[in-house]
Amino acid sequence: MRFRVLAGLVGLALLPGWVAAAPAGDRPGGWRLAASPSPYLRMHADNPVAWYPWGEAAFTAARRQDKPLFISIGYYTCHWCHVMARESFTDPAIARLLNEHFIAVKVDREQHPAIDAAYLRFVRATAGHAGWPLNVFATPEGRPFFGATYLPPEAERGEPGFGGTAARIARRWRRDEAGLRRQAHARTAGLGRAEPVPEGAPLPADLADRAAAALAERFDPFNGGFGGPRKFPRVPNLLFLLTRTSDEEAAMALASLDAMAAGGIHDQLAGGFHRYATDPQWRVPHFEKMLYTQALLARAYLSAYERTGERRYAEVARRTLDFALVHMRHPRGGFFAALSASAPEGAEGAFYSWSWEAFTAALGEGGLRDLAAARFGVERTGNAGLGRRNVLYRAASVADLAQQSGLGQAEVRARLGEAVDRLRRARAARPRPAADRKVVAAWNAHMIMALEQAARVLHHRYYRRAARRTAAFLWQALVAGDPVRVRRSWSDGRPGPAGTAVDYAALAGAALALHRDTGDVRWRARAADLLRALERRFGDTDAGGFFAGGGQRLWLRPKPVSDAAVPSANSLAVRAMLALARQGGGEPWLRAARRTAAWQAAQVGSSPDSACYLLAAWPDLLAVADGGPEARR
Repeated sequence: MRFRVLAGLVGLALLPGWVAAAPAGDRPGGWRLAASPSPYLRMHADNPVAWYPWGEAAFTAARRQDKPLFISIGYYTCHWCHVMARESFTDPAIARLLNEHFIAVKVDREQHPAIDAAYLRFVRATAGHAGWPLNVFATPEGRPFFGATYLPPEAERGEPGFGGTAARIARRWRRDEAGLRRQAHARTAGLGRAEPVPEGAPLPADLADRAAAALAERFDPFNGGFGGPRKFPRVPNLLFLLTRTSDEEAAMALASLDAMAAGGIHDQLAGGFHRYATDPQWRVPHFEKMLYTQALLARAYLSAYERTGERRYAEVARRTLDFALVHMRHPRGGFFAALSASAPEGAEGAFYSWSWEAFTAALGEGGLRDLAAARFGVERTGNAGLGRRNVLYRAASVADLAQQSGLGQAEVRARLGEAVDRLRRARAARPRPAADRKVVAAWNAHMIMALEQAARVLHHRYYRRAARRTAAFLWQALVAGDPVRVRRSWSDGRPGPAGTAVDYAALAGAALALHRDTGDVRWRARAADLLRALERRFGDTDAGGFFAGGGQRLWLRPKPVSDAAVPSANSLAVRAMLALARQGGGEPWLRAARRTAAWQAAQVGSSPDSACYLLAAWPDLLAVADGGPEARR
């Protein structure tokens, strides 16, 4: 995500000028990252910047040398992370500056979501918004005083350059370290503070209704989705609306799903969805494909099919899951984290987009090309604001094309099928987007839940087998011990860092989906073990709710509340505890679910639509609180 905005310039009073840079040490460069379980970190191992991974060694070096930390946070498929790495972190002069005056720390946000959440909160609080790459300057203890997202290496068009900014911060630290430390404490004071919720606090009965009303205010009736100009799937919102008894409220979700399926955010050739759209019409995507996007959207389309019985939703779900099974599956059973927006060193979206000449070369001149161009909105001069390139989207229906061409609808479908086959074969010859091959626990848990739902709704044993195989791999590679411990990720035989709250909660939900399907009580026992570990390791016994991660030397322990691209740890925990109680886990899990729900409701009271994954279970939670049928089930 590209935001060329500095956070917190006001009050920093940086002095102008470049700081003279001394040569790096005897072993310069990012060699410490070479053995990392993160593919993103390994990409930076040959940088001239002397990167450290997040850990005690970096903090010790910063304290010993009395240097501030430069913390750079990104992820493998982040296009602008790659741009900044190419422009700045391979530049010898910038590397000398960082090596001389800072301890540089590289963080994979997908490996360390709690670390990312803490620094993201700081940048958002001081700048009003944030994104990736996320670049933060902090005291040797890790407390931030200055942050930025993408910065060009040198100042341009009135925007500050990274090199000059780092140099001024280095000079300021040398001249006024105490002042920057005071600034760090002042700017982080109060972040993350939340009032405790008393035991037995009531659940607000109108919270779900208020969330639905808030979504209705932000709904785009012309294009589907909520807000703009960028459009994110926000699957928790869709899943929530599909549970509502109001057809008008469910219609907002259905319209959004229809618009996404027709848009360029949906890969019209191979299936699967890109992460978000850069325009209100869903036509021009940010081209990376995330595993959680496939899993959660498949669940949304399956839920839409369950609600309406309309096969088009089942077909999109099937294509999405089949895409992930073919293109994102690890040979041992788990799923890769993501596919990049581009091939290495390629232009963003080059694999997915088409010039008129390439489109013609694939289809030939004449009727087939013209029919496909009308179907997918392809223009000679481009249709996506990407130069002369086109992104395929569903610009015309089969019925409209039949009327325009004088062909029958069956003939139009057959010819479009031929065109798609030819385009798919032509695209397959291009350099493919790179894959982030790490297996993330929580994201794979979402895929297990999607596959289990597909097996139940579509009556296809293939999905059930895939879910069980994925679960077997996860419990072999990432879950172990008594008491149980979870790893966040696995990559090429190397386990990643300790799991976070969202990993424990999502895996518990996946285990309960497997128990529901198989009746095997071992899955229920595994879910209970995970939830007990969640309470023990991440529970806030004073205020309620769950912290995102362990201590990890963070100046802030964030507690996830909002359901954004993925459901929060707290929402997942509530849903899993409620499901465990229903599936024979006992009354204590009902009380635990209600207690966490009460804490989360108190945090989102003014913006209830930020916790829609939680609110999809709100009627059941209210029944529990009232001692109704759900409490006795």
